[in-house]
Amino acid sequence: MAGLFSSNPNSGDPYAPPSPNNNDPSSILSQYRPLIQQFSLSSLLGYCSAVSAKRIGKTLAFIGGLAFVSLQALVHQGYISVDWKKIEQNVKEAVDTDDDGEFTEKDVQRYWERVKVFLTENIPDASGFGVGFMLGLKS
Repeated sequence: MAGLFSSNPNSGDPYAPPSPNNNDPSSILSQYRPLIQQFSLSSLLGYCSAVSAKRIGKTLAFIGGLAFVSLQALVHQGYISVDWKKIEQNVKEAVDTDDDGEFTEKDVQRYWERVKVFLTENIPDASGFGVGFMLGLKS
């Protein structure tokens, strides 16, 4: 009976290939090295890109908020008059990608596709990049 389980004790099949030596991680790493290298590099690049995008987004949001508060302070003091309806209309026209007059989910999807194409161009493993990017956004 000992000969029956000598090749792979977990399978019960005497003709199964031997299981890798659990004490020797170098054999596992050498077998999957190309996959690990691509996934690791792409994931790291995706993570770093997301962290940078978050920081840039927060900075732009801060600057936009500061500009709004400053304008409102000037409006409140009577120094200037701002036509917010016209500004809203101009912003909608600038960000509306399908020319339907509204900024909708469809527009967001189009912008997201543009960002993905830009960030994953010539990357060896775009899926690893995407995983890293999502992890970076959550951090």
